[in-house]
Amino acid sequence: MKVGFIGLGNMGLPMAKNLIKAGFEVYGVNRSQAAEEKLEEAGGRRGPAIAELAAKMDIILTCLPMPADVEKVYLGEEGLIENGRSGLVLVDCSTVNPELNRKLYEAAAKRGLAFLDAPVSGGTTGAAAGTLSIMVGGKSETFKQALPVFEALGKQIDHVGGSGSGSVVKLINQLMVGIHTQAVSEGLALGRKSDVDEEQLVRILTSSFAGSRMLERHYGNHIVKNDYKPGFAIKLLGKDLDLAVEMAEQSGVGLAVGTRVRSLLRSAIRNGFAGQDMSGMLEYQLQRDEQKFAEPEPIKHFAVFLPMKDADKSVTFREQHLQFLASRREEGKLLANGRFTDGAGGLVIYKGQSLEEVEGWVKEDPYIIEGARHYEIHEWDIVLAE
Repeated sequence: MKVGFIGLGNMGLPMAKNLIKAGFEVYGVNRSQAAEEKLEEAGGRRGPAIAELAAKMDIILTCLPMPADVEKVYLGEEGLIENGRSGLVLVDCSTVNPELNRKLYEAAAKRGLAFLDAPVSGGTTGAAAGTLSIMVGGKSETFKQALPVFEALGKQIDHVGGSGSGSVVKLINQLMVGIHTQAVSEGLALGRKSDVDEEQLVRILTSSFAGSRMLERHYGNHIVKNDYKPGFAIKLLGKDLDLAVEMAEQSGVGLAVGTRVRSLLRSAIRNGFAGQDMSGMLEYQLQRDEQKFAEPEPIKHFAVFLPMKDADKSVTFREQHLQFLASRREEGKLLANGRFTDGAGGLVIYKGQSLEEVEGWVKEDPYIIEGARHYEIHEWDIVLAE
């Protein structure tokens, strides 16, 4: 069987190598030639252009970092669907939203092609060992056709339903990965500040109800070595949490903890942690704590006007906006807030040390992120009436 593999990154390259070990004839395509050379060294072949690959392979897997990359590779004029031969099986292992999966499934079907969404979990370690968890959405007959390929990549292989269902399961997984990652960061930061032996603490937690794969992974692979070279980067976990929150909104599910973790990931990305492994959220936690509890500068007040930009989005994201403000209030950063009764927008009064600091908080507001409101910030010298 001829297998094409597009996306030879931290996950894709070891996955493609395992296909070679299993006896498949593998053709790899990647943006950088260095990854294609490594595949050749392992016994694979450099693939031709995507359009030509689509015309020659029996099955093609993609493992790409961003939804926009997936859409371009599949739906572009020189992409897989436009140029795929009849009967070609397409398998996307990327983490994207279920709607994109269904869009690709329908487009492929119109061209006589089969499509599966098959995101994976297990990290670079699982990719190298061939022990990934693979959650597959699409037709059962297509799943059976692709099963020999999946068996070369993973140990936990599940057909979970129709098109898009694989991504639903993966995004739930990533939501919990993000939450557990933040729990590990806060727990270990508290341990360090309390002067307990960290190795002993982790050993106890691992054997207790607090134990988790994220604790084992983050501590054993990265934190104890003080090595945050990315197996899975913070910027990618942030992207996945964006997708998970979006899916929850469309499903009518509130994510009180998930939205807070997403906000922390976005803040970490803005503060220079984007390229670190997700275990580096501990380092960001420690940095935030140091800044928060340092000798404070005088507190100033800042009036933030939130003029209306999109009334429909303001309704859609109102609950998230209010949850965000509630979190700022709990942190002691909020003096007051309220909406204008004429529908023109609203006003938030923050307490902070600088305009730059407050603007950073404002940019985390779901209203701003989602384009529901504009914003305007002014330092405010309050004069209270007697």
